[in-house]
Amino acid sequence: MRRALQQLRRPPHPWWHHLPVERRRRREHARLLARRWSAWLAQRRQLIVLAVGFYLILCTLPLLFGLSALAAVALLPLILVPPVGFLVYWLVWKEFHH
Repeated sequence: MRRALQQLRRPPHPWWHHLPVERRRRREHARLLARRWSAWLAQRRQLIVLAVGFYLILCTLPLLFGLSALAAVALLPLILVPPVGFLVYWLVWKEFHH
C-alpha cells in the first residue's frame, strides 16, 4: 500500500517538473499513460502475444460446451505450424547450400 502511494506521488515523467503548472493535470497524466500503453501494445512482440492469446481463448471455448474434439482440431494449427515452418526452412536451406 505504501509503495502504491509513493508511485502516485512520484512524477509520471522525468520532464514533468518542467511543464507549466496548467499542464500538470490528471488529464495530461492520463494522456501520457495512454500513449505509453498504446506504444507498448503496438510493438510486434505484444501484438503476437495478444493474437496467440486471443486464438487460444477462442479455441478453448468449445471445451466449455463439451466439444473437446473440436477444441483439439482448432489447436492443431498452433501446434503444427512451427515444426512445419522449420521443416520448410531446413529443406530450402539444404536445397540452396548442397
